Amino acid sequence: MKKLLFPTALIGLFLAAFWFTACQKDTINSVAPTQTHQASDLANTGTPNADLSVTDRANGNSKVFPPNANMYGSSYTEWSKVWMQQFMSFDCDHNPWNHPEYILFNTSGPVYIAAGIQAGGSVDINIPHGKALLFPLINYLNDYPCPSEFNFEPAPGQSIEDFLTQGIEDILSSVINLSVSVDGDEVSNLEAYKFVTDLFYFTAHPSLVCIDPCVTGGSQPGVAGGYYIMLKPLSKGQHTVHYHSYTEALGWEQDGTYNITVQ
Repeated sequence: MKKLLFPTALIGLFLAAFWFTACQKDTINSVAPTQTHQASDLANTGTPNADLSVTDRANGNSKVFPPNANMYGSSYTEWSKVWMQQFMSFDCDHNPWNHPEYILFNTSGPVYIAAGIQAGGSVDINIPHGKALLFPLINYLNDYPCPSEFNFEPAPGQSIEDFLTQGIEDILSSVINLSVSVDGDEVSNLEAYKFVTDLFYFTAHPSLVCIDPCVTGGSQPGVAGGYYIMLKPLSKGQHTVHYHSYTEALGWEQDGTYNITVQ
């Protein structure tokens, strides 16, 4: 796998580490540039958490959608694709990874979408009552084509989708020490919250070479994967969500806290 997003290429790794050292306590509001919700046809189809297992009824798990849920018309895997398509549409100056004021980057429809947080980071976000929240514990995009110096090509006879998927699986197989708590209640069975997309197409803003040297600025294929959690709509008031992950292949730790105000 030639490079990573969230953590991304080495340039992105250093930028993210520098940024979060300086900006761990910024207050985040819903101030991202207006985005068209690319899943606008994902209508709310009713309560998507019927037939919960005993695990999914546990205290922490009862606050998140289970991994097999149909959430507002789509699965976790489909929502993770929406996450990536929207994330890649921002220019470098407004990208939620590098600029904490845009960490809450989808604020339309039934689901708000947030970027991840670096180790030790804490952000404050405001969410209207009745909205779900999707965020990654760790996630990646493997995209194609890349500049020739990366020597990033499938083996003879290997499809682009298999090639990109293999890179994603190799990284995700090294993720350990996953944890999520919602208002102090631990979420269990987090290994089931790993999702890998099929091959899809996205259009990245050309300036995103700042974090991904393989973006072309036009439509290009990719495979995305990661561990994602979607919070069910929370009650009005203050809530705290903390999560942790460690990726052995990279020596990369993410340990972040969302301080959520539901209004």
